[in-house]
Amino acid sequence: MSRFVSKPHIVLYFLFLLLLTTSCRPKLDEKITAYQEAHNSGDVEKEMSFFAEDIKYDVIGQWKVTDKEDLKKLAETDVVLNSHLIFTDIKSSKNKVTCKVEEENDLLKICGIDKLYYEFRDFIFVDGLIKEVRTQPTQEGADALRNSYGAFGRWAAENRKEELDELRSASVITKDNVGKWMELMRQWREESEKEKEKEGEKEEQ
Repeated sequence: MSRFVSKPHIVLYFLFLLLLTTSCRPKLDEKITAYQEAHNSGDVEKEMSFFAEDIKYDVIGQWKVTDKEDLKKLAETDVVLNSHLIFTDIKSSKNKVTCKVEEENDLLKICGIDKLYYEFRDFIFVDGLIKEVRTQPTQEGADALRNSYGAFGRWAAENRKEELDELRSASVITKDNVGKWMELMRQWREESEKEKEKEGEKEEQ
C-alpha cells in the first residue's frame, strides 16, 4: 500500500473540510431568528451582537438611526415597552434577509393598536453582521400611528403643556423617560374614552 495519499484524494479531502466548515456556519435566516429571540427575551447585549458598529436602521416615514449606540438605546426602550416581534415569510439570499413583521408593545396598545404590521424588513449583512436595515409599516398601520400621535399631541398641548414640553426637551424617548410618556398617554387615552362615552350617551338621549 502506498504511504502517500494521491492528489485526487487530497483535493477531495479539502473539499470535504470546506463543505463541513461552511455547513457549520449559521445561515442568515437562522441569525435573524436568533436576533428575534434575543429581542423578545429582552437580552439587549445579545441583540446588539448581531449588528455592525456603523449600522444604518431606517423605519421609513418614522425614524432613522446611523449609530449602534443610538440603536442600543432604542433596544433598551423596547425592553421597558415589552416589545415583541414576529418575523414571517423569511427569505434569504447571499447577503440579505427579507421578511414581514408583526410588532406588539405597550405603547402601541395605549394607542389602540394591538399589532403593527410591516410590509417588509430588509436585513443587509456584511462580514456576518447586520450592516443595514430598511423597514416600512403598512399604510393602515402608519395611518393609525399618525392619527393616534396627532390626537395625543393636541390633547397634551392643551391639557398637559408643561409635562409635554419637559418630555420633548429630551428630544428622544429613552428607557429613562418612556415611563413618563406612557403615563401621559394613558391619561390621554382614559379622557378620550370618557369623552366618547359621554357623546354616546348624548346620542342615545
